[in-house]
Amino acid sequence: MCDKWKPTTQAKLGVAIYNYDPVGKGPEFLKLDLGDKVQIQEECAGWYRGFALKTRHKGIFPASFIHLKTSVVKNSGPNEVVEGTQDAVVQELTQLLPEWGELWQKRYFMEDRHGMFVTMWKVILELIDIRSQLLPATLPLDDMKKLKLRASGKIDWGNKHMGLDLVPRNEDGVSVDEAEVSVVALYKMHLRSTQRQIDTNERGTVIRRGKFSSNRLSELLHHVYFSLQAFICNVGEESEIQVALYDFREGRYFSERFIERINRHGMPSNLNHLNNICCLFTDLGNNDVKRDEAYLVCKIIRVGRMVYVQPAAAQQSHSKKEPEYRRPYGCAVLNISQLLGSSRETSDDSKECQLDIYGYNDEADFADLHTHIIRKNNSKIKPLQTDRMSAKIHVAVRLMHGSMAQVREENPLLFRSPVPVARKLGFPDVIMPGDVRNDLYITLVTGEFQRDGRTSQKNVEVEVCVVSENGRLLEDAIISGVASDKTTHYKGVVLYQNNTPLWEDVIKFDIPFDQFYTSHLRFTFYHRPKDAAKALKHGFSLAYVPLMQENGTTLRDNSHKLFMYKCEAALHKSLDPNTYIKLPWRHSDSPPPLPTKGNISYTGRESFEIRTLVCSTKLTQNVDLLGLLKWRQQPGRLEENLRGLMRVSGEEIVKFLQDTFDALFAILDEDADRSGRLVFQCLVFIIRLLGDRKFEHFRSVLDAYIQTHFSGAMAHKKLIEQLKCCLEEARTHPSTEHNNVRVMQALQYIFKFIIKSRLLFARATRGKGAQQFKESLCELFDTFNRLMEVKDEGLLAIQAAGLQHFSAIIQEVLKIMEPDEFAVIIKQFIDSVPKNRLVRFKLLCLGHIVNNDIFRHEECRHILMPMLGLHLASHIKGQSEDQLPKCFEILGEVLTLLQRRDVGRSFENITEIVNQLLIAVLSQVTSIDRTSSLWGHVVACFMAILKLMTDKHYYGFLRNFPGKENLAEFLRGCFAAFFGFVADGSFPADWSAMISVLNHTITASMRFFSESLQTQFQRGQNFNEPLWKLYFDVCIAFVTQPALQLETFTASKRNKQMAIYSDLRVDISKRVLFMWSILAIDQKQLFLPWIVGPFMDMSLVREPEIRRATIPVFYDLMVCEFSQTGDYRQVAAECIDKMDVHVSGAGKGDDAYMDLLYPQLSGLCEKNRELMQAGALEFVENLTQLLGRLLDFRNLQDGDDYSISRMQTIFNLLQYYQETEREEMVIRYIYKLSSLHLQALNYSEAAFSLLLHTSILRWEDLPVSAHAEFPAYAKARCEYELKELIFKDIIEYFDKGKLWECAIPLCKELASQCEMITYDYEQLSQIHKTISKLYHDIIHTVRGTAEYYRVGFYGSGFPPFLRHKQFIFRGKEYERLNEFNQFLLSHFPRAQVLTFNTPPGDEYLTMDGMYVQVSKVEPIADNADKFAGMNVSSSIVDYYTTNNISHFVLNRPVRRGPKSAGEFATMWVERTVYMTASRLPGMLRWCEVVDEKRIDISPIENALETMVSKNKELRQLAMRAEKNPSQLNPLSMALNGVLDAAVQGGLANYETLFFTKEYAEEHPEHILIIDEIKDLIKEQVVILGEGLDVHARLAPEALGQFHKRMEQCYEQMRSKYLPNSEPRRSAAGPSSGSSGSRTPERTRANMAASTPTASTGSPVSRKSMHVDLRISASVGVGGNTKRHSTQPAKDRHSIPDFSPMSQVMSMSQRLPADRYSSLAAANSTSPLTTRRFTRTFGMQAHANAALAAVHMERASSSASASSGSSYTPGITSKSSATSLVSSRSSNVDPDEKPPPKPPKPRPTEDNISSTSVNSGNGSQQHLQSRPSVASTSAFANPGFSTSFGSVGSVGGDSILSEHSAAFSPAGSQPPPGADSITPPDSAAAPPILPKKQRRSISSSSTANGEKIGDGSAGHVEDKSQQQSFSNQSSEV
Repeated sequence: MCDKWKPTTQAKLGVAIYNYDPVGKGPEFLKLDLGDKVQIQEECAGWYRGFALKTRHKGIFPASFIHLKTSVVKNSGPNEVVEGTQDAVVQELTQLLPEWGELWQKRYFMEDRHGMFVTMWKVILELIDIRSQLLPATLPLDDMKKLKLRASGKIDWGNKHMGLDLVPRNEDGVSVDEAEVSVVALYKMHLRSTQRQIDTNERGTVIRRGKFSSNRLSELLHHVYFSLQAFICNVGEESEIQVALYDFREGRYFSERFIERINRHGMPSNLNHLNNICCLFTDLGNNDVKRDEAYLVCKIIRVGRMVYVQPAAAQQSHSKKEPEYRRPYGCAVLNISQLLGSSRETSDDSKECQLDIYGYNDEADFADLHTHIIRKNNSKIKPLQTDRMSAKIHVAVRLMHGSMAQVREENPLLFRSPVPVARKLGFPDVIMPGDVRNDLYITLVTGEFQRDGRTSQKNVEVEVCVVSENGRLLEDAIISGVASDKTTHYKGVVLYQNNTPLWEDVIKFDIPFDQFYTSHLRFTFYHRPKDAAKALKHGFSLAYVPLMQENGTTLRDNSHKLFMYKCEAALHKSLDPNTYIKLPWRHSDSPPPLPTKGNISYTGRESFEIRTLVCSTKLTQNVDLLGLLKWRQQPGRLEENLRGLMRVSGEEIVKFLQDTFDALFAILDEDADRSGRLVFQCLVFIIRLLGDRKFEHFRSVLDAYIQTHFSGAMAHKKLIEQLKCCLEEARTHPSTEHNNVRVMQALQYIFKFIIKSRLLFARATRGKGAQQFKESLCELFDTFNRLMEVKDEGLLAIQAAGLQHFSAIIQEVLKIMEPDEFAVIIKQFIDSVPKNRLVRFKLLCLGHIVNNDIFRHEECRHILMPMLGLHLASHIKGQSEDQLPKCFEILGEVLTLLQRRDVGRSFENITEIVNQLLIAVLSQVTSIDRTSSLWGHVVACFMAILKLMTDKHYYGFLRNFPGKENLAEFLRGCFAAFFGFVADGSFPADWSAMISVLNHTITASMRFFSESLQTQFQRGQNFNEPLWKLYFDVCIAFVTQPALQLETFTASKRNKQMAIYSDLRVDISKRVLFMWSILAIDQKQLFLPWIVGPFMDMSLVREPEIRRATIPVFYDLMVCEFSQTGDYRQVAAECIDKMDVHVSGAGKGDDAYMDLLYPQLSGLCEKNRELMQAGALEFVENLTQLLGRLLDFRNLQDGDDYSISRMQTIFNLLQYYQETEREEMVIRYIYKLSSLHLQALNYSEAAFSLLLHTSILRWEDLPVSAHAEFPAYAKARCEYELKELIFKDIIEYFDKGKLWECAIPLCKELASQCEMITYDYEQLSQIHKTISKLYHDIIHTVRGTAEYYRVGFYGSGFPPFLRHKQFIFRGKEYERLNEFNQFLLSHFPRAQVLTFNTPPGDEYLTMDGMYVQVSKVEPIADNADKFAGMNVSSSIVDYYTTNNISHFVLNRPVRRGPKSAGEFATMWVERTVYMTASRLPGMLRWCEVVDEKRIDISPIENALETMVSKNKELRQLAMRAEKNPSQLNPLSMALNGVLDAAVQGGLANYETLFFTKEYAEEHPEHILIIDEIKDLIKEQVVILGEGLDVHARLAPEALGQFHKRMEQCYEQMRSKYLPNSEPRRSAAGPSSGSSGSRTPERTRANMAASTPTASTGSPVSRKSMHVDLRISASVGVGGNTKRHSTQPAKDRHSIPDFSPMSQVMSMSQRLPADRYSSLAAANSTSPLTTRRFTRTFGMQAHANAALAAVHMERASSSASASSGSSYTPGITSKSSATSLVSSRSSNVDPDEKPPPKPPKPRPTEDNISSTSVNSGNGSQQHLQSRPSVASTSAFANPGFSTSFGSVGSVGGDSILSEHSAAFSPAGSQPPPGADSITPPDSAAAPPILPKKQRRSISSSSTANGEKIGDGSAGHVEDKSQQQSFSNQSSEV
């Protein structure tokens, strides 16, 4: 396209404005989506070449699709970084919001966390809005700053909840580049950002904090926001609501009152206040919020008539408007103490309350009504009612903090409209400059009045006004309350007929300052009668109060009792004040008897009391302050006034601050000799006063005064002189220390006055006297130094104050002195302090010096740095815990300063720090507690020093190190510190910027440390093994630390890391491998086998380059050990151990590593012949196999949905470690497996797992090892105790799992130890009790029979250890097929169930899904004749037939042949026998199928099995009923089912089908089977007769007719099949005394006739007929056999053939001659029996020949059928470990449809196909096929080869196997003669067995329509037909 690509110069960054999809254009084109950001590298002919910043994919794209953005380039070159020039916050939002969008949905939506999902969505929308406001950059700077702070707070909050990293920010909230700031500054930024995250609410809004730490306004100023929500009270007239804050303990109000006027309808009179009645009570201090009895008092004043009249009556009686009086009504209170005392975090929410309104019983108590309510004085109060409900006030209150500006800013919604402000009564704790107040508060307390000849008392109303000296009233000077209008007159509350009213009414006066001196207050008193027409217009008395006193001060704050004057004439506005102004106004003046003057006369019987409070910043009540300000008027009192000034309160002084300083400096200029010392003391007093936090804001006023108003040009000389005198006096007279400490505290402003005075003098004299001034200053500093040198304990305070405040004068002195000169003075001052004296204050002074501008001067640092380093080193080495924080704070400030680029050269300063402080700091890093809050700061300082060091610093420091031992110690400390940083983590995981800087610094340092280690400690005797070991440790820990695993980072984080630092792991890994390679082989051997683990950890890092470089090291390690010992056992063992630890424990490793490990390591081993001969290649294969199993385990260990798979993977690992004899690993995984079993309530499997551990332990007092994995056994002190504890738990688990037979041998072993070894008879008795209980439970406790299921897993969705494999699962108690299916689906919810039972096709094996196939199987028990002929409990028999099983059978009925032949004639059974790897139950609930055979059972063989099964069932039911009459019902049903079916033609089906001449001619090979069926029919007749005997004896009378019917049916059956036998004796049927029924002895004798000892009994001997057809190990003759294996042939056992014919033949071969003789002799009287035995044994040769011919015919038909159809008769055997299903050939009927294709959705309904089959006894049997459910699998316990019996069946009936133990993995021997049996496809003819021994296959037929199953998913269990057979069992 273009050959001339050029690097871009301007176009560096762009955004795609269109979608660009280069389909079919080649890989060099870059696909872009709208909005993708691209970094452009080259351009050519309208095309750009670059990469997408999001995906880092490179390519070319059209320039017209890109919108260019302005940018800046960083790190030019290969790692060029381009950044936009947008605002930093905007750019951060642009990059962050897309990343949030991806994580937001995954983190909260997928996890169903709806609350956080919505919250994050709102925050994202807010950030988008903020970005849109910041983009135009048109907002004011203050608003921009606030918006950025708001955005940064939300970003940090969101990052925290998104799991992203913390962003370091400066104080403005802007993110910083970690490469541009020092490590210490970066650490502080992280701390600040972390605190900002903490200070955010649930939506990311930052809670504003004040600017100051300890003096924050939010901690000093508080406010109460009040809002009136509703006023539910019918006053009837207009009213006032007065709200104020009240202190009950002090008995006074402490705030102004808020007044809201309410009309007669209950609405605000001012409609602007509708829904906005609120007030802010402000200026509250800390003492106010600490009030423990603070209340909000709401008083209600009625405004109207003297006596309230209903509105209707008032309209009738009065037509004109009457005067309105303020009358008392009610009160409500709210306790706000808890609100005021709440913390800042809990005070943000409003407190809403409903307040009850109370009235008074006596109107005179209205002023104290609130106190009566608080005291709950019910005699004084009464609740008010409004419309039959209590009168209430709804209010809301809230506590706020900070200045008014801050409160308005934080609560914009509350202050969107003006809010009235009620100030505190008095000055607040913090007086702000510019806060001008001139408020006068008058409280009307009480009065005492005369009746003046009236019969009743007066209704007194007081009226207040402000009158000037000329008699004019001041307009609008009175404020009755906040939010009320200003008035000229104020009228008080009228109390009805009360001459001693109590008001407690507070009034505020706003009098201009210039009129305050000439005005007074006048109080006029009126009587207001009830009848308004009689009211007088003039008052009856008056009183007045002047506002100023004669000495020029204002009225003092106090209570005043005023004189009352009578006035004869009417008192109007025109009343001349001169008539009363000269009269005494209060009782404290003690007036003489007052004459009458004009119309005014005095009477001593009336009085009036008020309280006054002045809050004025213009007027003073202090005489001393006033005297100082007017000192020239009274020069003789100057000294008195100066001393009095130091007693004046701070509030008074700050009001006149400028005037006070002017007066003091004027006195200093004019009268310095006499008053200079006092003036100096007054200056110190005022300066210290401004240091109080209450007045700290007035420092700005003082600064402004010094800069603009101060004019004392000569003051500097006198101030220096006075200061020097104070210092000398302190040095020589320690007793004056207290006063001189105050001088030191005021040192800063004293020097400000000195320097400003000198500058004023120099300006006036053009610089004269400069040298003299410097000399005087130097003398002054010498005086300081001499004072600091004194070692007098009495001077500690002043010396500490000097160190504390000396740094404050630096900035002022630099105005007149050169920095380097003053640096020398500072150095001398610090050095003058004796060593180890005043350390804390010395460090405080050094910290202030470092933070001062003087330290930024290069020359000054050269002077101060040696002194600073010396002091810091001494204090750090001293390890004083109190001083360490300050030392490292100072060091951090120095390091931060040296990182800056604007401070000049710093090489020498860094050298000074390295030489003096590096080792000291390192010692603190290695010794300080990691949990200490100082730890992070110390680490930051240490890393900052290393980061500042250049190559010259490193080389100079390391090469000039004093001695190799010291160098080794230093390197050891550095390595240990680095190891702690990267292995344990010095900082939180989300501090990625801090960790990245730390790692980069470590990488740079390790380069120099590695060189030093190589040159100094590698050769010869200098080799330092511990140091090298520590080096490898730290390097490998560095490479493997989580903070450097780029593969786990987000794309943006990974790109940033690579752009700034690249992959630091590669550099360190190359270095450590190089260091390993330079070691000699004898040196390497010193690190074996320890070094294997670290290298294994490093090789597992997910970086291909590191893996490829590290894997060869294992070969090198093998060679090292092999060259030393001749083997590599230690390396191999360590590889296995560490592989387990790192993969399963730490979650490292993956399939890619496994793909690299084997080829790379095996390729190296193949080149070494000696290693190959030692089995190196086998070791590599085993290690790779272990890795695969560990990966399987690791991938599943965190998921509960795959607990089956987790158990399987654990068991796989357990097997591996057993094979490799890793005992400690075996024990570890035993307890992991048992823990999972206990969680799943698999108690039996948990017991078997623990039993494996006991096989390792011995009954000896040996020390315990490797059992710490299970804390329950930690108390065991020896192996004996441990084994005993485990045995007890195993017994308990077997008990819970109902495997009591397994627990008994363990109890016996414990009993043996207690009886013979420890003689602990106490415990022995308990053990025997346990054994007794176990035996009792076996007999009497109901125990459900376990079912077994074959599960196949197909599809690539399953893990490799399950994929395309079959397993046998042991169900839980009473867990049937449906429950088992649900169990599997709960573990594999994504799996689909296959609804067919034939082997799945190849399409299922290659698909990505998960498909399971479930079929029920029957167990095949060993030693099936264990309980033959024995009357044993069914619970015992059931146990031995369903446990300790390794062979299982699955029967699937199929139709073959033409349908016209009949349903019964075409019924074949496809039987599959499975052999498992070990027996069940075991260590798992499942076991893998390792071999299988498939056999086809013909219809006649099926009939034979049916008859054998039914006869056995009838015999067992009769015996059980005989033993337990309660079990008669099953016998009744079975007898009726057989007899009715026989009469109706059930057995006739056999006759019509098999007993015909035509059938015998067509199937000559079935002649023996036909004879056997006939014999079994006759045997069944005998068994039925015996069963009827039992039934007749035990059945109740109610079953008489039922029994009679069965007797009739039996006679018909007997006469048909045994015509020559004697008929049954008269059976009277069931009755209590039936003489016709057989005796119990007779019945038991007849039932026992089938035992070997019975010679005679019935026409047909029971023994001759009771022949159990046993399953042999030989290959079947009579059917098709297909065999598959999942194990290699050499390790595989053969599976017995289960065809009936083969069982007959095999039993014939094994029957001894003596047994034949005894049987023949015992049954010689029975013609039928004699004929059967003679025919069976005498004609054996003929039968063998006949059966051989049959097999030859079947073999030929097999060959022909296999080529022409899918059904292949004959025997097929295949072994394949790679594919289980692909090797199968299905037996499919021609009419049967092939398996369906794999369904996409999971089937929702059962696919059921049923077939009706006529059994041998005439019953209908139904075959059903249902969907099956898959499950995972596992191996059984390989360590235990117990031989429990098991059962296999067709349709649920049992098949016994005597020799199935021959195929046990435990290695038991095959049965005799098993090897001599010839397979049916061989040339030799198979032998012939007696017919009696051919009857060992259990029949699947049942009576009365009982259903049979196919053993597949569609199997239907018939619980009434379950068989119990006996088997041989061995102890566990």
